[in-house]
This record gives sequence, structure tokens and C-alpha cells, in this order.
Amino acid sequence: MDQPLATPDPQAALVASAGGFLLLILLCTFPSIDLALSALCYDPTRLSAWYLKHASPWRELYQYGEIPAYVMAIGACLVLLLSRRCAAWQQYRRHCLVLVLAVALGPGLLVSGLLKPLWGRPRPRHIEQFAGSQPYRPWWQPGTPGTGESFPSGHVAMGYVLIAGTVLVPCRRRVWLYRLWLGGVLGYGTLIGVARVVQGGHFASDVAWSGFLMCVTVGVLQKALSVLPGRPGHVKGIDAPAAKA
Repeated sequence: MDQPLATPDPQAALVASAGGFLLLILLCTFPSIDLALSALCYDPTRLSAWYLKHASPWRELYQYGEIPAYVMAIGACLVLLLSRRCAAWQQYRRHCLVLVLAVALGPGLLVSGLLKPLWGRPRPRHIEQFAGSQPYRPWWQPGTPGTGESFPSGHVAMGYVLIAGTVLVPCRRRVWLYRLWLGGVLGYGTLIGVARVVQGGHFASDVAWSGFLMCVTVGVLQKALSVLPGRPGHVKGIDAPAAKA
């Protein structure tokens, strides 16, 4: 008799990922660690002190790293719209709603709309330790709104928000497929985070917070939409009968 296929537990995976980011955040409560990681990429004796800022692949990750999240959100919007006339796509409505809301509420509203402009944390390249004019400010000490947009990282959030794409992994598939997607996204988001650190744009703690916030955002959305009334793949209020051929 064939063994039943293992199915992934999305909430458990997100909790584990969030726990890993939280551990990094706790380590970065020591200013020496946050500053030391940025100092590895800074050399005042060079023509460009942040000497990896324009090097590959960090430049390309900064310039194009957000594109996959935009593609995911736009594609999900198209499926939501077309599913009103295509019955075969109706099963993906709830999943697509998670993708759209994750990008809009995570990197969009929470990170870039609220925390970045209001927290007031100076970027590494703007602080006194790296020839800037502003004092270093740990992540847990909000500054004056508008004086810095280091906390958290919008680019990194756009990388980690791709975690939401795990909802597209069919339950009938083996757990390795889910882990492959999750691992790939975590690796991709981390690469964008490294790019922002070596460019002097963010501290390591900013990167860790972006990952933690995206895990929480996606987890809450998945949980909230899973309890909404309606058949699997359907959400009450946005569903309409598909047009008959």
C-alpha cells in the first residue's frame, strides 16, 4: 500500500522562521554586533568607503530585487479578476488574496508606510561611526520621524514577503516542495539583506526585523483567510458565479 504523502504545516514553518529572525534580532540588541557587521563593509581609506556598493551581485539585487514580489502581486490580482469569468481559477481566489494583501500590507503599509518614515533610525552611512553626521541609534530607540529610514528595510521585506507564495504549494505534494520554496525565499531575502548591509543602507537588525515582520504578516493573513466563510478557494464577498460558456 502506498504511503500517504506528507503535507506541510504552514503555520509551524512560519513560526519557526519567525523564531529564527527573532533570535537574530535579540543578538543585534548589542550595538557592538550591529555596528561590527556594518564595519566589515566599510573602509574609509578607499575612494568609495562602502566599497561593495556598486559591485555585483549586490547592485543588481538592490535594483531588481523587488521585481519578483511585484510580479507575484500583479499576477495574483489578474487571477482574482479573471476568476470571475473562469470557473477553473475560482479555487485560487483565497490564495491570491493572501498574495495581494501580503505585499500591500507588509512591505507596503507596515514597513514603507508606517515604520520607515516614523521610526527615525539613521542609516549606517549617515551615522558618525561611518563619517556621517547623525548618532547611532539602536533599533529599540525610535528617533524623530523623518530623520532616518533605516528601520526596517523595504527591499528586504519585498524579498521575504515571497514566503506568501507557499500557499500555492498543493497539499497533495510532498513536503519537500514546500520546504524548497520556503528555503529559496529565505535565501533570496537574506541575499537582498546582505546587499543592503554592504551598501551602508541598513543594519543587520533592520534586515532581521523585515524577515520577522513578513513572517508574522503572512501567518496572520493565512490564518484569517482560512476561517472566512466560503468553500476552499472562495472568499465570501468577492466571489461571483463564473460566466457560463
